[in-house]
Amino acid sequence: MKSRRFLHRALYALAVLLAAGICAASVALLWIDRRDTWEAARVSARNITGVLSADISRTVQFYDLSLQGVMERLAEPGLENLARATRQRFLFDRSSTAEYLGAIVVTDKDGNIRYHSGSLEPPTLNFADRDFFQVHRDAGDVGLYVSKPYHSRLREGDESITISRRLSNPDGSFAGIVGGSLRLAYFRDRLAALSIGEGDEITIFRNDGVVLLRNPYSLSDLGSNIGMSPDFQQFLVRREGSFVGVLSPDGINRLYTFDAIEDTPLILDVAMDVDEVFEPWTRRAVLVVAVTAALFLSVMALIALFRREMRLRQAVEAQLAAQAQTDGLTGMPNRRAFDEALAREWRDARREQTPLSLLFLDADHFKRYNDRYGHPEGDELLKVMALALKQKARRPRDLAARYGGEEFVVLLPDTGRERAAAVAESIRQTIAGLRVPHEASEAGIVTVSVGVATAIPRADESAAGLAAAADAALYQAKHAGRNRVAVAGEAA
Repeated sequence: MKSRRFLHRALYALAVLLAAGICAASVALLWIDRRDTWEAARVSARNITGVLSADISRTVQFYDLSLQGVMERLAEPGLENLARATRQRFLFDRSSTAEYLGAIVVTDKDGNIRYHSGSLEPPTLNFADRDFFQVHRDAGDVGLYVSKPYHSRLREGDESITISRRLSNPDGSFAGIVGGSLRLAYFRDRLAALSIGEGDEITIFRNDGVVLLRNPYSLSDLGSNIGMSPDFQQFLVRREGSFVGVLSPDGINRLYTFDAIEDTPLILDVAMDVDEVFEPWTRRAVLVVAVTAALFLSVMALIALFRREMRLRQAVEAQLAAQAQTDGLTGMPNRRAFDEALAREWRDARREQTPLSLLFLDADHFKRYNDRYGHPEGDELLKVMALALKQKARRPRDLAARYGGEEFVVLLPDTGRERAAAVAESIRQTIAGLRVPHEASEAGIVTVSVGVATAIPRADESAAGLAAAADAALYQAKHAGRNRVAVAGEAA
């Protein structure tokens, strides 16, 4: 029994470990998958920023070199004495020209155009109201400056920015600016060629927070400023990196991966919607959780079924064990149950040195009863006697059992001889008081004979001696005329 109980507990523990292992493996798998998904998003964003920032850096540097070339040639003596066409070629013959690059202009200290790369006759325009002019006018150490986005006056309102440098007189005073325009279409076309998620954004902005362009494009973003956002400080602290935050007006939480564009005051930022990044992982997680839950529930169901089967088996075994110790006719404990109880009570009585009494009962002339009334009536008589005996063995440890045939026994622990004899007499009187007819008996009714034996067990004695004494007392009662009680050790 102990080994079976240990086996059951081991099986339960194994099943619980299996279920826990499935759950732990699923959690670990999801965690690793989530980490890899996040890292893949960061690598993808880093690749985009690397390629774009390199391209934009080259474009701005090439344009800046053109500006610096114009500045060097402006410093050549006798420039004003050259013919207009010669001077135009001398100033702008090495200027960068491309689809997105506008004209290079040189202004005087008041913002009026002196020279224009696209025309021998400069247009009559003034740029004193533009930020790129004002910045150089007010400070001499700005260096390369990238303006805020504006609508070009030279190209019918085309969205543009200006890349400019300061011109200074020999005494260091402000002499004007040299600047070249760059159409924002350059950035839009570069960004539009990239495949990004619905909630993702790519933004180019200055290091003071002024937005040059954002993809997806919105006119309201042109020239907006994100410099007041607390998360913007991330861009200023490091030249490159990534963080999670909310910078856009839409309030979406994004993974921002940024890179400062080399040799420019520009920053390129790729922002990926965190929810979109994890959307594929979420779908996989739902599938893994569903499969894990199914496996877990299956294991739990198997445990429940196993426990149910074990309980049913134990119930059946208990029932069989009870049947093995129960008399099928009377429902009383049988000879086997009596032998086990006698051995147990004998050990206890010997240990405690308390008296143990045993009653042997036998229906008088039972064979004649069967011959006269038939075996079915004989069986009914045994059931009646069994019921009477059960009523007399009332204490928890008292045991009334069918010994065999028409013989019954009553085991009375912690009971002396006198008390046992009184119980025996009470049983005899109860059976006689039933007045069950028995025409083949001298009394005319069913009676019983009872033998009583009592002992305080000693170490050298066995329970068999007590049973033999009770049986002998029973035969003494029969030989004395039946329908009586005989006590072992008393004179007949």
